[in-house]
Amino acid sequence: MHASSVSSLRPSGAAPETSAAPGLGQADAVGLLATAMETARAHAADDTPLLISGEHSSGRARVARAVHYLGPRRGRPFISLHCATLRGAPLDSMLPGLVQLAAGGTLFLEGIASLPAGGQALLWQQAQRAPAVRWIAGAEELQARTGATAWHSTLAPWLAMARIDLPARGAARV
Repeated sequence: MHASSVSSLRPSGAAPETSAAPGLGQADAVGLLATAMETARAHAADDTPLLISGEHSSGRARVARAVHYLGPRRGRPFISLHCATLRGAPLDSMLPGLVQLAAGGTLFLEGIASLPAGGQALLWQQAQRAPAVRWIAGAEELQARTGATAWHSTLAPWLAMARIDLPARGAARV
């Protein structure tokens, strides 16, 4: 992997990253990123819904962008939505507009586990109506939950049809 392709994943205007992730040496961090990008490349040409699982600050959003920009949808919109920001928001009026903006491109739903049950049901309805959108979700872990926030019975397995599990930040440390 060329250094230029790694740096292109940095959000515009962001300061250059000069230190490795906490707990990792520089070589380990670069190796993990290279592995994640190769995995992203393997999923880029596919339109299957994708779940990117990894701990907070593990690079889920970067990998989602890489999947989008390495695939055939790269010339179309990449819409990123942090689901935790939707608490109390009129999701039923907001989500259809975001799906429409993402038409032909990718809709990345970061923190998907923070969506309440009603939001998950609405998301599932939108996904059924928008086959022209590549759906990617990011979560620390997509596990079955209990009670009022249980996962929509079809949404979780659908999102996990393809999966990238990012290693923990300290996993490569020897």
